[in-house]
Amino acid sequence: MERNPLIVVSSRIDTAARQANARGSVTADHSNIATALRHAKEADVGCAIVDCHDDASEAAAREAGGYCVRSDLSELPPTHNYKLPSGLARVAQTVTRFDRFCNHDLIIHMPEHFADIDARYLRALMYPLASNDVAMATLAGPVSPDLDDNAPKISVAWNEDRTVYVMPEAKVGTIGQFSRDAAKLETGDVCAHIPVYLYRRSALDRIVREPPSDRELEEDIEAIRVLDLGLRVEALYVPDGPKALVADPTAIYD
Repeated sequence: MERNPLIVVSSRIDTAARQANARGSVTADHSNIATALRHAKEADVGCAIVDCHDDASEAAAREAGGYCVRSDLSELPPTHNYKLPSGLARVAQTVTRFDRFCNHDLIIHMPEHFADIDARYLRALMYPLASNDVAMATLAGPVSPDLDDNAPKISVAWNEDRTVYVMPEAKVGTIGQFSRDAAKLETGDVCAHIPVYLYRRSALDRIVREPPSDRELEEDIEAIRVLDLGLRVEALYVPDGPKALVADPTAIYD
């Protein structure tokens, strides 16, 4: 079956951006949008758009030649006690606004603050969805000594028979669980989670209609909802994770 992916580069919402919005000023730095957009285009797996949330992010995207879809964060319903608008709801809203006739059946969500991601990762990320049973795929990397302790981690059962031809050093496996506490991941290989996602459009539409579970709220990891729905999630292991996984007090990991 022929696939038609859409890459959504979402502008970063960090502490500085929230303070700038509250003051009504545009001071947030979105210099990474151009880099993220360039790598998305280099991947050459589908068209790329930029999900902007303020004047600064929209200006940066337009300067980089990106097609912009403006998100009004006030339109996103609150998700219980989340401090930030739901990332899942945001990307689903953007995709619906851009592609209301559902021409794109696969959605790659690439946050701006992972701008240094290798374009090969995005191409290789298509491999986990070779099976129709897989609803979502994401990236996994090594747990390095300088990894932020609060960064999400995953347990993965690797499929040694799978070969990723566009990136031979990568491998594919099925995710058993997400957690910020590695001690809670009792089975499988524990890896750092790199929150770049590939969704089936139909799965994304279903996921955002479901409320978060207590475990999702406790961990503050939206991807847990996908597993709670009984959907299959796979990981693509890449040997070098983006720099944004290193300790950063303003980073938004989910």
